[in-house]
Amino acid sequence: AQAVARAGLHPTTPPPPPQPRKAMSLLRAACAARWAPQAGLRAAVGLPLPAASSRGLTALAAPGRRSDLDKPQAVVRQLTPLGLGEPLGKRNAGVSVLGCAIAMVAVGGCAQGIGQLFAALVVGMARNPSMKEDLFTYTLIGMGFLEFLAIVVILIAGLLLYSE
Repeated sequence: AQAVARAGLHPTTPPPPPQPRKAMSLLRAACAARWAPQAGLRAAVGLPLPAASSRGLTALAAPGRRSDLDKPQAVVRQLTPLGLGEPLGKRNAGVSVLGCAIAMVAVGGCAQGIGQLFAALVVGMARNPSMKEDLFTYTLIGMGFLEFLAIVVILIAGLLLYSE
């Protein structure tokens, strides 16, 4: 209360409003912080930067470093994210083809499984001819599972082929 009285203010008067320059500089800093990641990604891709981010970034720069921010390479280097968020620099088309080829090897495994299934059917019918109908039913169920597996593998191979 004594400090308020010394300042010449009445205890019930509201504090003076903030100065507009400080409020505007805080607003510009908040806008620049919000636009900085998007500006880095846009600059890395080659898209035009929004006007608010350009003004905000130059307003935050020190007077001596303004010439550094005028260069587009410096802005890209400063704002480009690193790690998992880094944009893909070169396309690795061969990797997707190799992934597709490896997945297609599994289709060969499904074909081998169908061959073994029918070989087991022949052996089972030779050992016990009276179980012919049951063995054939089990063979068809097993073949359905193997065909389903082959279809899933082909779908995954297609996804791998066109993933990039």
